[in-house]
Amino acid sequence: MWPGASRAFLVTPDGSLTNGDWRVAVSVGAPGTASPPPRAIAAEERWLPVLHWVRHDGAVRYEFEAVARPAGADRDTGLFVSLEVRAINTGSTPAPARIALSLTSGPTSREFVTPDAPEVPPAPRWAGTDPDAPAHAWADSAGTAGAPAREWTLAPGASERARYVLPAYEEPQRLLASWARIPHERLAVASREYWRATLARGTRFSLSDPEVERALSAAEVVLLSCREKRGAAWVPIGNPFQYRDVWVRDGARAIRALAVAGFLEEARGLTDGLMLTRWPNGAFLSQRGQLDGTGQALWAFDQALSRGSRDDARLASAATAAAQACGWLDQQRAYGAATGWPFGEQLPFGDPRDAELVRAQLTGNDAWGIAGYRAAGRLLRAAGRVAEADSCERALAAYRAAFLRDLEQTSSSDIPPSWQGGGRDWGNLSVAIPCRVLALEHPRVAAQAERVWREAGGPGLGYYGERDSIHTYIAADIATWAALTGRGNEADRMLDSLLHWRTASGGAGEFFSRVTRDFGNNLPPHTTAAAAFVSLVRDMLLEDDGDTLRLTSRARPAWWKAGEVRNAPTRFGVVSLRFTRAGDRATWRWSAVPVWTALTTPPGTRAALPLPSNCRATARPDLVLVPPGTASLTLALVPREGGS
Repeated sequence: MWPGASRAFLVTPDGSLTNGDWRVAVSVGAPGTASPPPRAIAAEERWLPVLHWVRHDGAVRYEFEAVARPAGADRDTGLFVSLEVRAINTGSTPAPARIALSLTSGPTSREFVTPDAPEVPPAPRWAGTDPDAPAHAWADSAGTAGAPAREWTLAPGASERARYVLPAYEEPQRLLASWARIPHERLAVASREYWRATLARGTRFSLSDPEVERALSAAEVVLLSCREKRGAAWVPIGNPFQYRDVWVRDGARAIRALAVAGFLEEARGLTDGLMLTRWPNGAFLSQRGQLDGTGQALWAFDQALSRGSRDDARLASAATAAAQACGWLDQQRAYGAATGWPFGEQLPFGDPRDAELVRAQLTGNDAWGIAGYRAAGRLLRAAGRVAEADSCERALAAYRAAFLRDLEQTSSSDIPPSWQGGGRDWGNLSVAIPCRVLALEHPRVAAQAERVWREAGGPGLGYYGERDSIHTYIAADIATWAALTGRGNEADRMLDSLLHWRTASGGAGEFFSRVTRDFGNNLPPHTTAAAAFVSLVRDMLLEDDGDTLRLTSRARPAWWKAGEVRNAPTRFGVVSLRFTRAGDRATWRWSAVPVWTALTTPPGTRAALPLPSNCRATARPDLVLVPPGTASLTLALVPREGGS
């Protein structure tokens, strides 16, 4: 995949390739024989998108390397794949080697269908001698019937190479030939350099933990790649294969993750795309019945525009949209309140046709509506529209009070999926984080976490459906809540689960079967799974959504060797942080901010008393506050009984 490209290539489990419109089948070995599929298809270092896989036929080992590149400076929708295959005789006697590729048109799988494919696709063909004729693939040699095949007899230890160029769309043969004139290795080097330089522009995490650092890089590659153009605007898409569409639910999470990871330009560009989902009445709606979209869009605008330098043009546009969106929320709630029905002050019935599996008034819709009012107030105040900001904040207080009051009228002991009691956990899991409707210490939030963890057999990934599938990001908000409330072991379990269930290329799917461990029709990588990982790690180290900067809320023991976060945009300025532990002392150094900073001591410890004179104790012995303007602190540590 590639940022801006409107198609992607999938390397299938048998080692072939498809773009959803046509398939490039790959066979190795003698004709008619079936060589084993590759054991794994992996990105370099499990994040850098230069893909490798290996197949065998007797003593001959076939090494595949594939890399995607943009189609050209004047093209913002295309990409091409350079594929190189190396055949190596690993035996002690001469051995025959053969590589053959063939093209098949039409939808290539039920899970991967390209929406812009023609109704009647042309028969795909290989590049030949006519430079202006369209072609679907290029090879460095031509075989019979237009299907290129390479055959050799390899001496022991000898090797040969074959080269292919595969465009995402049919192209003139001369264009494929021009791409093919660029050596494969040069393209691979250019891709490595591009991605390393691109990720270096963002916030950098040095944690003495290569697994987490690589997973962060992989997630950032997914987030940056799952963007395409709609006219002049960048839009967030859910997935490069079957989810190549815009969901406000996923797009808002992607925007937030990109913003906190330091990719503000990309995050703000995607807010332009979310503006395309704005309706004339002020609501934001991308999919039928998903009434949480309005609050999520406003929340995303605030996440992208409240960090880093001011973007006055986008801020003015977002403030205007926020004011109109709040008017729509006001209107919807007023209609319901006029009925006098139970829960009438909440948003109306809806059927999201997604995860909740119920037609009801969803508590998650109202949680996001409240988050939307809060974001609107911030946007309007930043834009200098003080009276409107005050009005939004009054509406926010009233809405939150109604939410709390109605919550006490439900039969639930925590936070139900819907006000009527039915449905599946989804938006209700976001009531505390990130929506901040209930205080983090509210007993219903803790009860909800305990229930979700109990049903899932412990903290980590949650169940989806009738306990037949495992979902990757559904419980990520609860993990962040756990990190911020001193439940570090539970946050670690979620992080471990996200790390464990990544693919060999570093991405993560939305959900998969508990029994088969297969993704079925829901191919990875998923944008929101990537966003959940980035947001969780960032919030464990540096969280700024409240009025206090929180540092090392859950920094793992390995991270304390010499942990560093560089150039993190926050609501309080760009912050860099270094934290270390040496024996019974912990030291923090960070960019001074104009608000109080909360520091959490390493796992299993608390601050020794008495505290330094510039520190303020809290109800938690592992959490201390330091005043605005502070830039460093060293604390003596003692073991914390029962601490996690």
